[in-house]
Amino acid sequence: MKRAYKDEQDIVDHAADIDDAEVCFYPEESPLAHRFLSALRDGGFEKRERPDFEDNGASLLLEAMQVDDHAGSGKKDKTRAREASLLREIEAAGLDVPPDVRVLALADSGLPAGRDHNYRAYVRHFTATVDQHARNAETYRAERPGHDLGFIVFDESTSYFEGLGAFGQPGEGRPHVWLNDSVFVDAILQSGADCFVWMTPYKRLETIQTGVVPLPAMTIIDVALLRQADHVVYDAGRMVSSEE
Repeated sequence: MKRAYKDEQDIVDHAADIDDAEVCFYPEESPLAHRFLSALRDGGFEKRERPDFEDNGASLLLEAMQVDDHAGSGKKDKTRAREASLLREIEAAGLDVPPDVRVLALADSGLPAGRDHNYRAYVRHFTATVDQHARNAETYRAERPGHDLGFIVFDESTSYFEGLGAFGQPGEGRPHVWLNDSVFVDAILQSGADCFVWMTPYKRLETIQTGVVPLPAMTIIDVALLRQADHVVYDAGRMVSSEE
């Protein structure tokens, strides 16, 4: 039984199906951003060894990765462990699930929200993952001169807001706009990528002041334009998951 979005091809396939209304261009639209979106939707990216995909007709390369905001990692990640346990339970129950169907296990780790979904863990995982892939950026470019390099990130984190501490109520504070968070922006700017496709299917934010805040499921960032945009510094000690 396959876990949903378990590999690079699943990520690219999912990106191709995201509707226009859920796509955001940041800080603004650009020809490069539209080239990557078109290649994703047209099925132009073909699997290769490294980077993960290429579209020779459009002169594009694409490297895929996943990040989350769980406080644990590897064997210590209770959410991942519970997901695996749920999938085993489904298999043991003998349910007739077609082999080409992806199963999404929404697991409750049993941890308090602040330990399950954690902003500092989110930052660590995001920056470390992007940095790991960034180390190969020049190698990718050398293999395909003239191609633009993109990173596509499947981000499984929740939404966050910067709370008011002891003086505020749950749901009060400044919503976290991950696109202009200086910590994430710095990682993107140092990645060596020309374009950054940021998929965030699980972010949902509701505040006392504004109610439900519509959030994009996929943001396409032209990195050259990102260098000119304003960035925001958030107080990590006051960042609270929307699931708390």
